[in-house]
Amino acid sequence: MRNVLSLSALGAALILSASPAAAATVLNVDTNESCGKTTCFNDKGVFSQTWSAKDASGPMTIGQILLARGVLGSLDGAMFRLSFTLNGKEIGSWGSYSMGGIAGDELTFTGETFIWNPEDGDLSLVLEIAQPKAGGGLFVSNIGEAKPGGPEQNDIGGPERGPSPAPEPAAWALMIAGFGLAGATLRRRGRVVASLQPSR
Repeated sequence: MRNVLSLSALGAALILSASPAAAATVLNVDTNESCGKTTCFNDKGVFSQTWSAKDASGPMTIGQILLARGVLGSLDGAMFRLSFTLNGKEIGSWGSYSMGGIAGDELTFTGETFIWNPEDGDLSLVLEIAQPKAGGGLFVSNIGEAKPGGPEQNDIGGPERGPSPAPEPAAWALMIAGFGLAGATLRRRGRVVASLQPSR
């Protein structure tokens, strides 16, 4: 009976862990003619790639990008912000990332899915190097900063809000199933050890 429950929990966790962006379009980001020998970022610390509306058809659900490592170059110590614009206006951000210690020729970034209708215009990916605030330290989030034309200083729910530190529901399901399976294994191991001990 316990095996059936354990297998059921594992199956439920696997089903729940299926990415909601599985049916989404994956955008490929590669080096282009603006890239130099060491980086693709310009003097202002910005890299952008545009997907032309005339080359696309129908509304697309965007939920993932595959980024060639060469785009980031030697950015290992810096943080960069990943966002999307439509006709020069930001439509969404997938947060800030630090590439220190991450290896590989192609990196996958997944964020909140959105729909791009090519009839609305060209879609651009913008990677921006996040500059630390004066006085040193690490720039993490700009919640509560006043910006010209932006939200007020006390507006915590502004558009620049970073990702939630709480795991996604699928991650919760996997963690709970993992703890349950580990506990079941330890309980079973305890019974085997107890039955092998000599009785008095």
